[in-house]
Amino acid sequence: MIFELPYLEICAEIFDKRFKNRVLHKVDIQQEKCLNVSIGELNESLVGNELKKIWREGLSLRFQFKNYAVLEMSLSDSAELRVIEQNLDDADSSLLSLYFSGGQMLSVKGSEEFSRFRLNPVHEIVPDVFSKEMTSEYLISLLSNTEEEIKLILVDQGLIRGIGEAYADEILWYAEISPFSIASKIPLDKVKILYKTIKYVLLDAIKETRKLNTLKFDKADPDLLMIHNAGKKNSPTGKTIKIKIWKDTATYYTDEQMVYK
Repeated sequence: MIFELPYLEICAEIFDKRFKNRVLHKVDIQQEKCLNVSIGELNESLVGNELKKIWREGLSLRFQFKNYAVLEMSLSDSAELRVIEQNLDDADSSLLSLYFSGGQMLSVKGSEEFSRFRLNPVHEIVPDVFSKEMTSEYLISLLSNTEEEIKLILVDQGLIRGIGEAYADEILWYAEISPFSIASKIPLDKVKILYKTIKYVLLDAIKETRKLNTLKFDKADPDLLMIHNAGKKNSPTGKTIKIKIWKDTATYYTDEQMVYK
């Protein structure tokens, strides 16, 4: 699993405030296999350049520098992102460390197996969940042409970018649609509700995540998840939360969600 959208949004906000307009002095990376280029090319493209912007794109973070080079980070949910002072030894075990002017460093710890760092990623034509291209018409067209289960559609980053496993379960519970429903069988009025629910659930999660106000980020705070939460037995309405495991992913749901087949 990977970092979910609300946490990436808040990371981007905080890191943009901390590091915008600072010069990158040094890059340390433990494993070259996590990169899409050589360590030498990464250094040549980024070191000595001023950071101009940080934002979330799909389920990744992107860092754009003054020379227009972009570094993309895709992280597993076990990763930790921290802002620390450069004179601390804590960076020694980091998977990636970015040293900026001003004496602070962005440290990324996590599994090298699931974390990826890409220099100048290709432009994606698939709409981000918050983009203007992500319209109700797009969602209606997307769902009407497939016999796949609805959760598989929502988490497919080749169809919609930005919805992860946990928040797909949250969205579908709020929309009262079973994750095992066939997408094309969901009535039009329910698809319209689903579209509004996607925005509502994610925006509300961003708002609640912002209240955490922390500079240490790791996997999702379970208290923010009402359904996709191993620590909860019942939904907010008192129904039993059920779990289905398939191909190393867990789907959380309740019987109050309608199955469309």
